[in-house]
Amino acid sequence: MSDWNDIAPRLGLAYQLNEKTVIRSGAGIYYVRDISNSVFDIVRNIPFTIRQNEVANSLTPNLSWAQPFTQTGAPTFILANQFGEPSSYVAQWSFGIQREITKSSSLEVTYLGSAGVHLRRLQVYNSAPPGPGATNSRRPFTYLNGNIQTMTAPSHSSYDALHLRFQHRLHNGFTLLSSYAYGKSIDNGSGVRTTDGDALTPSDNYNLRAERGRSAFDFRQRWTNSFLVELPFGKGKKWMNSSAIANAVIGGWQFGGILTLQSGFPNGVFCGPGNWQNNDTTCYADATGIKPELSRGQQDPNHWFNLDAFANRLGVANNRSQDVTVYRYGNAGRNLFDGPGIIGVDASVSKNWRLREGWRLEFRGEFFNLPNHPLWGSRMPRLDPLRTGS
Repeated sequence: MSDWNDIAPRLGLAYQLNEKTVIRSGAGIYYVRDISNSVFDIVRNIPFTIRQNEVANSLTPNLSWAQPFTQTGAPTFILANQFGEPSSYVAQWSFGIQREITKSSSLEVTYLGSAGVHLRRLQVYNSAPPGPGATNSRRPFTYLNGNIQTMTAPSHSSYDALHLRFQHRLHNGFTLLSSYAYGKSIDNGSGVRTTDGDALTPSDNYNLRAERGRSAFDFRQRWTNSFLVELPFGKGKKWMNSSAIANAVIGGWQFGGILTLQSGFPNGVFCGPGNWQNNDTTCYADATGIKPELSRGQQDPNHWFNLDAFANRLGVANNRSQDVTVYRYGNAGRNLFDGPGIIGVDASVSKNWRLREGWRLEFRGEFFNLPNHPLWGSRMPRLDPLRTGS
């Protein structure tokens, strides 16, 4: 379907305030069109494929090539694409100041902002709301006997950040590039098929406001430094430039490295096994009001956040001294606390020998994660089934 509203204006401005200071600003709209997921999902439907839940008998086989299905009627899972969805686009804007500090160094301070509109994500139609009894009996269309997973464009994102950049160009055998970012990205869906722990489909497909939170790829701070140092010995250098022996032994050496410090990506908490919602959508835990973050000394890969900050469900009703489960969606939401951060140090060392005109010999060693610091990965935290609220 053609979308005749896809106009993408761009504007950029630069003004030299004085001989050492430049002001830059710009804005634009950029369109992104996803075609692979749409085509892929369509060919996975009937009559090309069929998806159906079947209960196999573990003692007496009841499914075979002659009778692969025992159920008749509609499949239990259908893939679809929402018709007439508008094109996805991102609006970006920036304002920055660059200042020369010395003849070989400069500093930049920039504000960056963006907003994503009509972003693609997967949603489920015909899902059952939380409640007791058989799941299918609570679906809007019970005769479909399952969900319809569809590609839609309802998501919106926003990003604001402060960027600092210091650059010292190669001078007297030393160069440095240091960049720092402090920002935040918020959305109600971080991608079509995420691989970072974010849920594939919403918990409540009819209330995307409950999905709004930190983006799955959001990190609050990142500081990166890359440098290169040349030893001032040997031919063409400050010291011992006339000694062939010194040039062969201590001349031509370079040392470099990259230091990266980054805060962790966000994590959410999901329900443990149990009928806390008794439906077939993502089950978020409940927030108890306790701060989930732990001090660095209390954190380890198996206990990264405060377990008392979440429960499978709060508000279990009491009816004549008998607990009655209150089926509802969890209130904890998406991506509430930081996972493990990044501390990375990469290094290099090299030595060059100039053998003759057009010939050069180089020794080079590169070291990744030089201090052998563990980089913990995030996972989808799920509560123990016994952790319930009161």
